Amino acid sequence: MTTSSIGPGTVLGGRYQLQELLSDHEGARFWRATDTVLVRSVAVHAVSSDDPRAARLLDAARLSATVSEPHLLRVLDCDDEPSSADGLTWVVNEWGTGVSLDLMLQRGPLPPDRAAWLTREVADCIAAAHAEGVPHGCLSPETVLVTEAGGVKLIGFAVAAVLQGPPRTDPGYGVLDDREADVINLAGLLYAGLTGRWPGVAPSGVPPAPREGHRLLRPRRVRAGIPRTLDAVCTRVLLREGTEHELAVESAHEVAAALSDYVGDPAAAAPLGLSGLHAEPTVSLPRATGDQPPPAAAAAVLTAEGPATAETAAAAPDRDGPGQDREDVEDAEDAERTQLHDDLLAGSRDAPAPPPQLEEPPARPLFATSERRRNLPPGWPPGGGNDSNPASASGPLTSSGSGTMLAGAGGYWPFTDPEDPAAQRFTGQFTGKEGRSWLRLAAVVGVCLALLVAMAFAFRLGRDGGRPSAQPSVGGSPAETAVSSRVQVVSATAFDPEGDHEENDAEAANAIDDSGTTAWRTSTYYGNPDLGGLKSGVGLLLDLGADRRVGSLRVHFVGSPTSVQVYAARPGVSSPPSTLSGLHRVGANASAGPSAVLRLAPGTQTRYLVVWLTRLPPVPGGYRGEISDLSVWS
Repeated sequence: MTTSSIGPGTVLGGRYQLQELLSDHEGARFWRATDTVLVRSVAVHAVSSDDPRAARLLDAARLSATVSEPHLLRVLDCDDEPSSADGLTWVVNEWGTGVSLDLMLQRGPLPPDRAAWLTREVADCIAAAHAEGVPHGCLSPETVLVTEAGGVKLIGFAVAAVLQGPPRTDPGYGVLDDREADVINLAGLLYAGLTGRWPGVAPSGVPPAPREGHRLLRPRRVRAGIPRTLDAVCTRVLLREGTEHELAVESAHEVAAALSDYVGDPAAAAPLGLSGLHAEPTVSLPRATGDQPPPAAAAAVLTAEGPATAETAAAAPDRDGPGQDREDVEDAEDAERTQLHDDLLAGSRDAPAPPPQLEEPPARPLFATSERRRNLPPGWPPGGGNDSNPASASGPLTSSGSGTMLAGAGGYWPFTDPEDPAAQRFTGQFTGKEGRSWLRLAAVVGVCLALLVAMAFAFRLGRDGGRPSAQPSVGGSPAETAVSSRVQVVSATAFDPEGDHEENDAEAANAIDDSGTTAWRTSTYYGNPDLGGLKSGVGLLLDLGADRRVGSLRVHFVGSPTSVQVYAARPGVSSPPSTLSGLHRVGANASAGPSAVLRLAPGTQTRYLVVWLTRLPPVPGGYRGEISDLSVWS
């Protein structure tokens, strides 16, 4: 049997039936096949047994199988089937459903935060593999797959390098081994995500990155608005000869560490699905270096002729000379572009002068002045006096309460301070302290009212036990008065689409019984907290009975940390899902403690929720996940 003699319907190893030929590279064929035993799709790489790559293909498959990393599409089987003088050597991998990075870049570059998150996920996987001595060898946009749920998978780990042949010798880097090529290609993935151009040493169908002579252009000269931190990561890997004042990045671990500092919490940067990869994250990410994502108006380089493309950016002079400070030059360029952009929007660089400011109105006193108060109406004070001057009152003044009485006249003069000795004689000379007693009285009343309101609120909160009331408060719009209320969970079942569909299903109801003394637990896994490398996750399927609007989950775990994700079925789905396919991730916590509140995506409405555990806390002898209490809130 040779590669030319097989076709759709051929069964390999008595189990894998070939379905569709996806590619053919110099006799190495890549097929989509069906595992007839487990009834699932798999990927098959096949070459003739007499091909010089056959023996190395089997060795690479066995080496790849030793790496337990959830981002890899694992090797499931391999064999050499000789038949007389001819034969076939094949390797079976997991099948990944999603879109590769090269196809995503046809739509355009990714937002900087998304590009950094995607490359960080790949870098974490490559760093873990390098720690075990296994390189990928042929990392490119075609080998990076983003699943429908927003996860990242790597295709052809170690196997693709054998089938593609040795890496080309690049004039900028010389002869590279597979590990060094992985690091160059990691930075190339970040560069491609930011600019839509490929600078790596592995072959790819993505358009090549622009160069000035033999020198690669840094990302900020290809596309404006790229954060300085990400530009520096690419430069320190891809342009080592131009970074003599900076430490070069020479390992996948260093790439992952640099991008982790930029991304911060990976759960916040991760998209909720494949469709959200080209959208900016809805959560502001912390910046260790002060970089902020650029505004939408700065998405293209502005020149005097209009927005610049990569070709016009490549033709611009490189101002990063050895005698200049690159940071100052870039700041000047950014300031010049911002000024030019503002001028273009205004229609002219000679903007008219602003109108003169209006004069401030004269200050108006809070209380009447002494002069104004002396101008009293005729007949004041009551019962005495014959003109507007209070000094002509016939009776002496006596202090009473907060004002001053006119003795013998029956009048009341409220504007004097009884504690002021000068006010004991009504001579018409006012001290400026008039009316302070009224202000003190108003302040005392206001403080008393505030104390009464606080006591009533504290009494209400104590009576409710600190739980939020399901009834909205009086007044305000519905959006302002809506308060979270608990959503009833009809049933909970174990969710194990990648295993035997058991995972202690009989204990699943313990997670929603509100007792706190019972719990649902997973099986115990060995080797590493990522379920021993056997599965990408297990969890609970919650049935809410009908489509409900949900806003958060409150989960009590036994042990920590636990990495958890929440998936939701689409509105209108009435049958429980059996896989994650078709579900959308609506929440996550990469390192949850014993108690966690999982905030879900706004507007989530569903009947079925999946609480998906991807990394388990340690227990004696292994790793196990355990949920003692779980509740759903609107």
